[in-house]
Amino acid sequence: MPTIHVPFEVAEDRGVTIPLEIPEQVKLVEYCRPEPEPLADVTAALLEAVENPIGGPKFSELIAGGKKVIFLIENQFRQARADLLLPTLVEKVKEAGGTARIICGSGKVGALNDDEVRVKIGAELFDTGIEVTSNDPFNHDAYTFVGVTKYGIPLWVHNWVMEADVKITIGSTQATLWGYGGSGMIMPGTSSDASIELNHIFTLSPESKPGNNDCLVQLDKYEALRMAGIDMGINVITDNLFRTSHINAGDPIESHLASIAVYDETYRFEFKEQADIVICGSTAPTNHLFFHTSWAVVNCDPVTRDTGTIIFASPCPGYFAWEGFALMDVLKPFMPPSAKTNEAALRAFYERDNPLWAGCIWYKVYEVMTRKRVEYITLDDNLPAAHESGLTAYGPGEFQAAFDALLAEYGPDATVAFVPYGRYTILTPEA
Repeated sequence: MPTIHVPFEVAEDRGVTIPLEIPEQVKLVEYCRPEPEPLADVTAALLEAVENPIGGPKFSELIAGGKKVIFLIENQFRQARADLLLPTLVEKVKEAGGTARIICGSGKVGALNDDEVRVKIGAELFDTGIEVTSNDPFNHDAYTFVGVTKYGIPLWVHNWVMEADVKITIGSTQATLWGYGGSGMIMPGTSSDASIELNHIFTLSPESKPGNNDCLVQLDKYEALRMAGIDMGINVITDNLFRTSHINAGDPIESHLASIAVYDETYRFEFKEQADIVICGSTAPTNHLFFHTSWAVVNCDPVTRDTGTIIFASPCPGYFAWEGFALMDVLKPFMPPSAKTNEAALRAFYERDNPLWAGCIWYKVYEVMTRKRVEYITLDDNLPAAHESGLTAYGPGEFQAAFDALLAEYGPDATVAFVPYGRYTILTPEA
């Protein structure tokens, strides 16, 4: 009997898998390619990228003449290794006679504390006393009104960004619920509450999904980059082993599109048929909170039959004071999922009873649950919170039994899809 090994990792505990026995007669299809080789020298690759940009001027040209430079980086839940990139870039700015600041594009997630900033940018750079701040979305005085995007969203951008002579983003290229990540350093990263909430209405569209870079939420993010005057985007791909495998730089939109093309070579798949049971795992970069890891369910939706079941395994040990299933109690009023409760959930967003900075995540997973069965495997400590939220969840030791029960329901000739890297993988029907 074949055995698959389902990733069940966090950054602090890598290489953990849960073995699952699959009967011989089951049709098993795996969606996974070998990870690309990591960059041998991240610093050298960075300098090569910024001095050979995909559109736009070179980094050295941008910073010449003693400029005020702002680096826009991701929050603590994104994986681009700013600690490996920023020290070299900041030193180059100093050599050119300029000054550097850093803003964490934390959107509405909340400001990073000093310990989080130290980890994010690296202890050595932190200890230099470089100015660092986080987005402050409810402080109106912290923002400059830039205009209205062509999609109708008023754009207020953090003053630190708009005051700088040179504006450079560092982001992770990865599949998200809204196309691809890495282009959101202005919207929602460093925008005001009103801008973020109004932009996030677009996330409710069925076209807002993993791998669709033409959805309105993504196009509006690109528009925000242009309107805020971002000079260079640095795009990073971090693999499922937490290694940096690709860096490019240049025009913030052109370079992001080029980075997506590289990402898709490893993580985008076409499928011929949908499966009765889809098993997906979670790897170290998707990390600590169910609120983030659960995106894998949406990635696996296309390859799952309407009558099928997704089983998603993720430990979710929590993050500091946040428990593993923090924020998921927002599901409770709309459970169990149905067409009627789905309507109620949407009404709550449109009437502003529920904020979309969080709803843009949980609603996409919830919407899948209105159409397909979803079961979760997580740490035993998380089970009370998961059950309280209305989710069907089991501990790691119950995984085999849960799978066997599903197989008995679907029959011995069931089709099973295995998606080890759930959140990274894009699945689309064969053309």
